Amino acid sequence: MFKRLLTIIFLAFLFACGHEKLQTFSYQNPISKGIDEKGLRDCQVLKEGDWWYLTGTAWPHWAREEKNGNLNQGVPLYKSKDLKQWQFIKYIVLRPDSNSWYYRRFWAPEVHKINEKYYATFNCRNSNLGYNWQQMGYAVADNIEGPYEVVTKDKPLAQGNDLTFFEDTDGKVYAFWHNIDEEGEYWMGSAEIDLDNAKFISEPKMAITTGKRDVKMDEDGTPVKIYQVGRYQKVVTKCYEWDSAHIEGAYVIKRNGIYYLFYSSNTRGYEIGYATATNINGPWVKGRNNPIYGAKIKERSEARGFAFDDDPDSPFQQVGHNEVFTGYDGRLWISCHGINKITKKPFLVIDPIDFNEKGEILQRKPSYTIQTITWKK
Repeated sequence: MFKRLLTIIFLAFLFACGHEKLQTFSYQNPISKGIDEKGLRDCQVLKEGDWWYLTGTAWPHWAREEKNGNLNQGVPLYKSKDLKQWQFIKYIVLRPDSNSWYYRRFWAPEVHKINEKYYATFNCRNSNLGYNWQQMGYAVADNIEGPYEVVTKDKPLAQGNDLTFFEDTDGKVYAFWHNIDEEGEYWMGSAEIDLDNAKFISEPKMAITTGKRDVKMDEDGTPVKIYQVGRYQKVVTKCYEWDSAHIEGAYVIKRNGIYYLFYSSNTRGYEIGYATATNINGPWVKGRNNPIYGAKIKERSEARGFAFDDDPDSPFQQVGHNEVFTGYDGRLWISCHGINKITKKPFLVIDPIDFNEKGEILQRKPSYTIQTITWKK
């Protein structure tokens, strides 16, 4: 009798294992339902409780769109139950008056959960106060929906753009960002940060810089420069690599003991690559199969010496500035913005990230047809 009972239990176990419930998730890029009709750049998706949350650069995105004093209002926050239909909650960091350094261009905000608190990063400027280029700041809250208190209210953390945070497994927190030096070189910086006191506790250091390029020279061999966005930049005459013109949009994760530093470049359109390291302080090595995601602009690619080989049916001309989240299926996914060829508007784009046995990220084209993901629960 006991043996029969064991047999029944064993067979029931096998039946249950062989009939795991299949789960499916379907989506189609770009995702725009419930998002501001003017678009959202630099989209970051994250999960908290039963909700997915989304933030990014709200309209107006550029100076040419800031008409009649219509400035970016701050850090927007959306939420969704299914990643497809979004609802606007509020601006969790509001633009203050013109006496504050964080007055214009709330670019590339993110929200990070660190030690049971929520940190909303943002990047702003106020040329009337001498902040001619982007400066970095952040706010903190006990709840993802706020209220948030700006930690860097009196002064910015430092000059730079696209601030992101990464909490390591030992509890230390690091800031990553990009900047332009006086020689016109783009570089990605990093430093350990004291979040309570808004200060770096290690010397900022360069993680990566742009790829190889030729620069126009004067007769005396001095690089020719142009003045742009408040900083000097060299006049690039030829790009040899996909990220030669500039780099931006840092985002860091750790997987199987390897650190991954994602970044974007608009050398050929807008594309995403990555660098890896076994230590958070580097050295960082760029992925041999970069870029791993993105879209090109035909005219820009050819003008800079690259063949244009993108899918002609793709609606995108630029896809980039990514963050990473864990999807329904347990895999890591990219979230970023994709700019439509016709409307020129940016909206949310998501797709899974796949790795090979060496830990390298596989190349993928941004999807634009209906995608269905299936997995066993």
